[in-house]
Amino acid sequence: MPSPTATELLTPETLVRIDSYALLARVVVEGFLSGLHRSLYQGFGSEFFQYRNYVPGDDPKYVDWKVYGRLDRFYTKVFREETNLDCTIVLDASASMGYQGERSLCTKLRYGAMLAAAIAYLARRQGDSVGFCAYAESLTAWIPPARHRDGAQRVFTELQKLSARGVADHGTVLHHVAETLRRRSLVVLISDFHDLDEDLASVLRRVRFAHHDCIAFQILDRDEIDLPFGRTVRFVDSEAGPELTTAPDLIRAGYQQAMKGFTDRVRETCLGQQVDYLMVPTTENVGNLLAAYLHRREALG
Repeated sequence: MPSPTATELLTPETLVRIDSYALLARVVVEGFLSGLHRSLYQGFGSEFFQYRNYVPGDDPKYVDWKVYGRLDRFYTKVFREETNLDCTIVLDASASMGYQGERSLCTKLRYGAMLAAAIAYLARRQGDSVGFCAYAESLTAWIPPARHRDGAQRVFTELQKLSARGVADHGTVLHHVAETLRRRSLVVLISDFHDLDEDLASVLRRVRFAHHDCIAFQILDRDEIDLPFGRTVRFVDSEAGPELTTAPDLIRAGYQQAMKGFTDRVRETCLGQQVDYLMVPTTENVGNLLAAYLHRREALG
């Protein structure tokens, strides 16, 4: 009988029972991601280095067509990837992130915190500076990026203190982060994006205008995606307060269409601002999620 794989041993059920974020992050990164050769920054943080003559077989997307128009000769842009970048993780800790449906093993905030811990551990293992921000209506935690040997541990300590409460002021907080970061950073945004989709483009544009790269993880509970309830339910907005009592069977089709429209808008806005986007249900295995994402970045690189 074959031995169980790391994936089989390190199930979501196991991960959510690990109280220590330091241990959890180590389990995820060493168990799921140890075989990856490239980092979170693959495809990010690259800067123009020089031109060279085009050689048949070069990727046409790196041909400088403006130079061709002037000189009638093909030149290929050569980039070099920056090393030892800053990685700043921005986690939404507002009240809506406290939701946990019956099919989920944890709240959206707990899931986002597990994801944040794994990314912090991975970045620090690569020798990169790690920063962290948690917020609701204002900042609840702020650790500027620093190449400190205990940088990831400082993030784990702040994650342990978090609780979901308050109304998210996404715009003000993200503008603050973009303006405060002194060096070019990879900004990892973790949120359910509720009440942000209309202002998302301007928020991301501000981050990109400050020359930061960005990855957006939209964390949603399965209940939010498909509205599975079978009996009359009273819904309460955890941040704004309004209530609605209705029979889910009567509104499910319209709700699912509206939710798909919402996630599609978030995705299209992110991609339109050159921001990587992943929609993540809280039933997903954190290790598998990150491994699949990083493998994709490795393949694109």
